[in-house]
Amino acid sequence: MRRAMTRLMACSVVALTAVAGGAAEPAGQFRLVLRKRVEIPGASGQFRVVEEPVTWDAHKTAIIVCDMWARHWCRSATARCAEMAPRMNAFLAEARKRGALIIHAPSGGMEFYKDHPARRRAQQAPKAPELPAEIASGCSQLDAEKRGTWPIDQSDGGCDDQPPCPMREANMDLHQTPLLEIRDEDAISDSGVECWNLMAQRGISNVMLVGVHTNMCVVGRPFGLRNMVRFGKNAVLVRDLTDTMYNPRRKPFVSHFRGTELIVEHIEKYICPTISSDQLLGGQPFRFRGQDIANPAGPERPCAAAPRQSAHPRAVAAPQGCFAMRLGSDDQMPNSGRRLANWF
Repeated sequence: MRRAMTRLMACSVVALTAVAGGAAEPAGQFRLVLRKRVEIPGASGQFRVVEEPVTWDAHKTAIIVCDMWARHWCRSATARCAEMAPRMNAFLAEARKRGALIIHAPSGGMEFYKDHPARRRAQQAPKAPELPAEIASGCSQLDAEKRGTWPIDQSDGGCDDQPPCPMREANMDLHQTPLLEIRDEDAISDSGVECWNLMAQRGISNVMLVGVHTNMCVVGRPFGLRNMVRFGKNAVLVRDLTDTMYNPRRKPFVSHFRGTELIVEHIEKYICPTISSDQLLGGQPFRFRGQDIANPAGPERPCAAAPRQSAHPRAVAAPQGCFAMRLGSDDQMPNSGRRLANWF
């Protein structure tokens, strides 16, 4: 009797763990809670949070990893990417295990991966039968966004180091950070056309975006949230696996992390819903060190050359920067012999 009770208690613990932790979900599914903000009728400019439980087929889901470069021109941006990367890597591993396609998109770094099976997979995907005419170009604004106001001033490039880091191409390493595993069964592409072809080939209708920077490349790249939404994908931002380029010394004069929250709120109002990484991994959503400490003045540390995260042999010419907010197109990619000068 005692042995039977012990087995029953053990089974109960396993069952409770399965409910509480995302990692115990069925292999081929994602049970998610989509968060969005809906305007309250009759209350001008007031929104309420709406959460919607959904189940996605993992095999019809892609996760795009946006611009998680090994070294950014801004020292703080590089440090935050490195801090966030282990949690992101665990998220990608869990999604991959359940059947999702992982698309690594370190913009401008394709030449580093020209012989990688994941790069060849993206290049060899057949042309989609209904390829959107504008998927090769970035998108600066959806019509829905015209109803709102962009919540932060990023006109200075968004570096929150003091003094600000110089916007030098030579400071950048466009390899993807080695803290994120790229497996042969993944795909590597920074092309909106290639990403779309991959998704069409596999019947993918759901897209999650992770990476940086939320207020620039994540929303605006050809493979970014705006394009995914306007061309009919079920797109979500993983809100705790992203970061902004925002300097707290600019309007609205809030902490860097509050600036990110404001951009997430804008996305939830006008672009698409969001989810958090704990919905796959269990536990708590990712938080940066110091995220819960108000710091509207920003960090007081000098900007030196950011340390390398790996022994990559060299860096390539970087985009003029996400900070410039200039849109680009696939035909400006380095692998087609052109610089990324007009990417944003």
